[in-house]
Amino acid sequence: MKNMRITEGQLRRIIREELLHEGAMNPRAAARGGIELRVKKRENFIEISALTSSGRRVGFLSSTESDDPCSGAWQIDGAESKINGLGPLLYDLMIDLIHPRPLMSDRAEVTPDARRVWDYYLDRRSDIESMQLDDLRNTLTPVEDDNCEQLSAQIWSDDSFGDEDSWPDSSLSKAYRRRDGGTPVLDELQELGIISFT
Repeated sequence: MKNMRITEGQLRRIIREELLHEGAMNPRAAARGGIELRVKKRENFIEISALTSSGRRVGFLSSTESDDPCSGAWQIDGAESKINGLGPLLYDLMIDLIHPRPLMSDRAEVTPDARRVWDYYLDRRSDIESMQLDDLRNTLTPVEDDNCEQLSAQIWSDDSFGDEDSWPDSSLSKAYRRRDGGTPVLDELQELGIISFT
């Protein structure tokens, strides 16, 4: 990709225009905005950094394998986005990077912005399937493979529904992966030449 130099103001304008049309940033909008993605991938850890053409980091997302069974899911353990609409792109990319394993929220603490991403996956993404996870006491199933810490789901359920026992209804109690098993976001970013691996 050519080395594009745009100002931060121009970048914000481009992204605002894309958000009006798409609701969230897609790979082509990221390319037009001069954003490049760098992925640090290790055996049980992945970190995605989003950088402007000047090298300024405007977002990141990191994920690790869970210590609990959690149906083999990886969990988010760090996230930040300084540009509206960038967060969902990073989450979609992480789903592709850990494929075929599912992705789940941090098990202890989730911000309101992150919770909206998980709610969106559960309620509005037909290309994403959800997998219900149990708690560590086998409340839902007798098997151990789906057992997972559910603290964030319990906290948000108590706040949202006034009942921490309604945690299975929460988007945070589930893990997510692509329904068709593909990696469309990763594929498009590679085609556009705006992703690199270290």
